[in-house]
Amino acid sequence: MLSREDFIQSLEVEVRILKHLYTKVAKADRNYRPSPAQRSLQELLDYIPSTVAVTPYLISGDWKNSGDYFGKIRSDAAKDFIGTLEREVRSFSEQVRKFSDADLKKEVTLPTGAKVPLAMGLLNFNLKFLTAYRMQLFLYLKAGQPELGTMNCWMGADPQPK
Repeated sequence: MLSREDFIQSLEVEVRILKHLYTKVAKADRNYRPSPAQRSLQELLDYIPSTVAVTPYLISGDWKNSGDYFGKIRSDAAKDFIGTLEREVRSFSEQVRKFSDADLKKEVTLPTGAKVPLAMGLLNFNLKFLTAYRMQLFLYLKAGQPELGTMNCWMGADPQPK
């Protein structure tokens, strides 16, 4: 139904919106957490780029060392969120463009041990997780910035003055 380019473009829209939302992050608010059990705003920002980086682990099915790699991404994101996110999206896009139709139909192993076609793994991990974390970021920001609205969350733009 979707081409590889359509899929990449959809992921890139999420990234564009995330980059817009990132412009709304105040340094003073980075320790905000909605409840003690939830990530802080800074922890959420550090985590977001790793949602794009799961592809090699989906393909190999070997998730044992993924924590070390994701830890490095979180560390990189803490220093440069935009740069880290852009790097991971470039890597993801390069990988997806190389997949054949047959590759996308091959079964891959999720961290739970469940098996799904690679295309579904990419959709359910890379794109859906990125979308969900974009919404979480928006909600964190909205808690302290009630002027943020639909345009910010879904279009990655400030609303037009009325």
